[in-house]
Amino acid sequence: MLAACKQPQIPEYQAFENFRLSKIGMNETVVSADLKYFNPNEYELQFKRADLDISLNDKYVGKTVLDTLIRIPGRDTFYVPVQMKVNLKQLFSNAFSMLLTNEMEVKVNGVIRIGRSGFFMNMPVNYSGKQGIDW
Repeated sequence: MLAACKQPQIPEYQAFENFRLSKIGMNETVVSADLKYFNPNEYELQFKRADLDISLNDKYVGKTVLDTLIRIPGRDTFYVPVQMKVNLKQLFSNAFSMLLTNEMEVKVNGVIRIGRSGFFMNMPVNYSGKQGIDW
């Protein structure tokens, strides 16, 4: 009974995977990736919405908004597909340094909406860390 009333722990960011460029244009390029998370809670959660700003190597590259329901198993990993429009100049300014190191600094900041049994709450996301890139 107490566990049902307890606020869930926020899912833990683990990795930025399957980075790909879809529609490429001079002023706007669509970038997509899968954000890998781990649900530390013993119970299933529902992921309802994400509003995230993403920076690569300390340069803002875009905002992603995901408005879809994803079921998150308890004590397991899950993936959140993200897609964002970025300025190609910003992306290429980071490309050379990423090619040299196969690594980049990723910052993900924003809010996600998660819950269970019809009760949802906004939870902050503030992640910063090194991420390996497989070209």
